[in-house]
Amino acid sequence: MCAARTGDERGYGRWLTFTLLLGFGFLVSQLLAWRQLVAADVYVASNPHSSFFYVLTGLHGVHLAGGILALGYLLFYAKRGARGSGAARFEVKRRALTDVVAIYWHFMDVLWVFLFLLLFLWR
Repeated sequence: MCAARTGDERGYGRWLTFTLLLGFGFLVSQLLAWRQLVAADVYVASNPHSSFFYVLTGLHGVHLAGGILALGYLLFYAKRGARGSGAARFEVKRRALTDVVAIYWHFMDVLWVFLFLLLFLWR
């Protein structure tokens, strides 16, 4: 997060909010896709393929929800801001939290690109 490193508080909050909304939007779209599958009578117990799909996307949703909660915490922490003489300590903690959440999201990105390619190319 470049905005966090350069001290751009408004940019930092804006990018956190944007990322949070994108993650939440993706989670909602996944739930809508599940509703469409249920409407088409595709359930977990229908066949092994649908079971695998529900398990894989369900696990993804759980991890996505964890990332959304982490982003929400970061946004709350950033809005709270430094109080009094603790500004330096606040900044160190905020950077550490931002780095941890960024690593979490990037790990999910790499993992899902790998899984997508594996499932797409495996015949």
